[in-house]
Amino acid sequence: MSYKNTLVKFIAAISIALSLLAFVSCSEAVPAEDPRPDRPQLIADNFAYPVGPGEYVTEARDRKDEWYNAQDFGENDHLGEDWNKNSGGNTDCGEPVYAIGNGEITYAADAGPGWGNVVIITHTLPDGTQVQSLYGHLKDIEKTSGPIKMREKVGTIGDGHGRYLCHLHLEIREQHCPSWDMVFVGYSPIRYGWVDPSDFIDKRR
Repeated sequence: MSYKNTLVKFIAAISIALSLLAFVSCSEAVPAEDPRPDRPQLIADNFAYPVGPGEYVTEARDRKDEWYNAQDFGENDHLGEDWNKNSGGNTDCGEPVYAIGNGEITYAADAGPGWGNVVIITHTLPDGTQVQSLYGHLKDIEKTSGPIKMREKVGTIGDGHGRYLCHLHLEIREQHCPSWDMVFVGYSPIRYGWVDPSDFIDKRR
């Protein structure tokens, strides 16, 4: 690993560690109040993978269902999963990206170098707690605000404005995550507040 990469990861780890200090007193997730009480909340009572033409894609069937997880959660301090089409290269550029569950879009913008277009969806679970899903490196954003249903199109797979081969970077965060409601870093040895996306989805299909 180069000195530059080591320094970047060290700075990211320090930044997250400092952010965590602000969350020490909030170790339990507390459901956020709906800022629009007149709008019925969409409950996320089940989840599905964000790629592929149907709900059949799973990490367990990597390369058997046209898609595979190219970089797993925790691998190289990765805070999410990178989803690619089996055909490789940039063959998945422009492929649809779908919401993994019912929720509300709370962020949709160009997040700058290293991220490209990003969408964040807040999901309210049946018990009232919330999680967020992040969809990174998008080519296009289909919807920028409001409620969204499971498997509704979020955008299309992109390359982070030419920085990478096309793929989808997917994260799932809990409410105590220091990156809640914002785009921060995609790699860090500190993973407090992030969860393994495939494990989360598989338990709630």
